[in-house]
Amino acid sequence: VHPTPFGDALIATTERGICKLHFLIDGEAPEPLLHADWPCATLRVDRAATAPLIAAIFGACRPAAPLALWVKGSNFQFQVWRALLAIPPGRLTTYRTLAAGIGHPRAARAVGNAVAANPLAYLIPCHRVIRETGAPGGYRWGVVRKTAIQCWESGGAG
Repeated sequence: VHPTPFGDALIATTERGICKLHFLIDGEAPEPLLHADWPCATLRVDRAATAPLIAAIFGACRPAAPLALWVKGSNFQFQVWRALLAIPPGRLTTYRTLAAGIGHPRAARAVGNAVAANPLAYLIPCHRVIRETGAPGGYRWGVVRKTAIQCWESGGAG
């Protein structure tokens, strides 16, 4: 667990890459979050190994090479997550536009479910999706945090 500009966040890695980035809410315990997604994993706390990752993600300097990510999900979820990765920082889209962009124009609700299942807060930028009305919509880690991240990115810090 490390501090970020948006509150404490759990970051977890495997040999293959970052497998979890989760903003903690109201004293959430990190271990149950990891066991829920990775029940057979042996957990080891190594803040020295994860601190540089947090610095690369939220710091002023971008890493020299792309960060390795390791996520599991359905083919549809991967389609949605890839589409999220294509949204530039500081830009927003709607669930319907995202659904149309992946070739499923009538699947806005399913896209919303895939967005909500994102295991990598901020890295897979689900915070860039809003309702057609312009309202921020829901966010797994809180609407206030979602709005703060959007403002941070639009100000050039993201």
